[in-house]
Amino acid sequence: MDSIDEDEFPDLELDQDEEPTPAKRPAKIGGPRTASELLPQALIENAIGMEGIARIQETRAFCLVVQAPSPDWVAPLHRYLKSTGKYWDFHHSKSAAPKYRSPQDDLAIEQATRALTSGGRCLGVSHQLNYLPPAMVSAADMHLVLPPPNAKVVAAVIRAVTGRLPRKLEDQTIAALDFDEIASAIRSGSSAKACVDRLRAAAAKKVHHDKSIIDAPRLEDLHGYGKAKEWCEDLVADLEAWRRGEIPFTAISANVVLAGVPGVGKTTLMKSLARSAGVPLISTSVSAWFANSPGYLDSIIKQIDSVFAEARDAAPAILFLDEIDAVPNRATLSSRGADWWLPVITHLLTTLDGAISGATENVMVIAATNHPERLDSALTRSGRLSRIINIPRPDADALAGIFRQHLGADLPGEDLSQAAAMAMGATGADVVELVKNARRRARAAQRPMVLADLMAAVAPDETRSTDLLRRIAVHEAGHAVIAHANGMGRILGISIVQSGDTGGFAHIDNDGRLPTKQDVEKLVMQRLGGRAAEEVLLGLVGTGSGGSKDSDLAVATRQVALMHLGLGMGDSLVYRADESGVDSILSFDARMTALVEEDLQRLYADAMALARRHVDLIEAVADDLQVRRHIGPGRFLELVDRVHGARQMKEIGNG
Repeated sequence: MDSIDEDEFPDLELDQDEEPTPAKRPAKIGGPRTASELLPQALIENAIGMEGIARIQETRAFCLVVQAPSPDWVAPLHRYLKSTGKYWDFHHSKSAAPKYRSPQDDLAIEQATRALTSGGRCLGVSHQLNYLPPAMVSAADMHLVLPPPNAKVVAAVIRAVTGRLPRKLEDQTIAALDFDEIASAIRSGSSAKACVDRLRAAAAKKVHHDKSIIDAPRLEDLHGYGKAKEWCEDLVADLEAWRRGEIPFTAISANVVLAGVPGVGKTTLMKSLARSAGVPLISTSVSAWFANSPGYLDSIIKQIDSVFAEARDAAPAILFLDEIDAVPNRATLSSRGADWWLPVITHLLTTLDGAISGATENVMVIAATNHPERLDSALTRSGRLSRIINIPRPDADALAGIFRQHLGADLPGEDLSQAAAMAMGATGADVVELVKNARRRARAAQRPMVLADLMAAVAPDETRSTDLLRRIAVHEAGHAVIAHANGMGRILGISIVQSGDTGGFAHIDNDGRLPTKQDVEKLVMQRLGGRAAEEVLLGLVGTGSGGSKDSDLAVATRQVALMHLGLGMGDSLVYRADESGVDSILSFDARMTALVEEDLQRLYADAMALARRHVDLIEAVADDLQVRRHIGPGRFLELVDRVHGARQMKEIGNG
């Protein structure tokens, strides 16, 4: 619903701008006609109707679990439901994640179990059901999932409080506000128009900088962001503590860099953070500074001042510096570029210092980049953007959640795990396109979407030749088997489904450990394993291992070079470069190039020997890939067990 429809309330007179509401005796504060009392009732009534409310009130031996739309709705819903209908033998609510399991949590679990087993009435309310006693959630007779309030719900409350139905109240206005902000704007003795004006003013203050945040999902509905989402949730909790006066704003850790490949959803995460935190989002970038000015040095500096001033005026607010790697690294600037860029970088750093360290600024500065290795070290030092948080590509579970989020009302109840498994390697942006393609396919067939539409979008019909598919399957199997044989991590998935320029992949979790020289060399062997498998099984190698800066050979070369130039794992302890700088050294240092080549040849020979030792497993995985197109971790281990079993039987027969 975009706005209030007069036909939904045919028996009521609409509030007219020029006609004041007749004077009424104000409702008693805390009485039954206040907005804070009526909003929870209206939200529940809109979801389940009067029949549903009657069931809640009248059913004996009844367990009701309510999932609130957000933390701020938990307490109001609990108060309303606790006071309505029959006595509750046990009632419980939770609006914040417990830091640790407390005696009160154990007591709640015990009381809930006792009430349920004795045939009592139990009520639990939270925005996250895992905050409630598990027995209550699993044994619920009614599981009520409440959506956020819309214009219809709030209009009904305004009507009940003022006697008039408001005009032109939009869902977007309500979506920007929390419970207390909505309730405070709806006042007894006021007109419906005045209530709407207050609601709009409150919403405008929060979202006038980036109105798209009102359509963003809340943080709790996001999937696949890992530690970045956890950091955002902690930031929201800290902001709530600051608003309650429990901590100063300077105690909030609110300045980081979000890093990840294109499409993982860095901008979406910022919009969700701003919505959940209830603060404005001011987005900017170096390209925007040039687009909004003539591009002269003084005009770029003025753009920086302007955007930081805008954030200060809207504080508390999030200032989002997108594509921050467009600010050059001073260590790699040419002398010609330094003359122009150094004043800009210095001014940005100074302005950043003022925004972050100022006791009254209340500005949260968050940057994003696809290339964290390119950032100037002064940007990411302590006291500025002091932490880099990587956002990984989503795993299969996260992809299933992302698919469900973007499918909306399509494919209700369908198991999306297979589609998610086949889409491994995709980003959130990729999922958006896949869902669009699936809907387009259903529209072309003039019918509702079915799961086959989604599967066709995720894994379209194969157009590559059989020979090419065989080579790709052998190559990806080689990566996985070499990694497994070296004990370098868990195989999360192997695929030959084509996605953009990627013909297949082996998704391997290398545990994130700090590697020794032996571990680095095993990682290099893993990179070279696809080429080795091709040579062992097919006799000739293809082009799939090289050709780009992100190819297997390029990554393996940089990893070996870094051992010599930056990790102290070669014949010198002198530090000369990080990973981003080794390419330039190899281009002019013939001796270093020869050392790297020697190591690569040795490690490739080791990978070849390992591929020959496990050729039966590589072949089994490749054969299975050509049939299934995707292999998950469970299936991979099944193949490992089957091949090992066959080896043992063969050894027994030979013995």
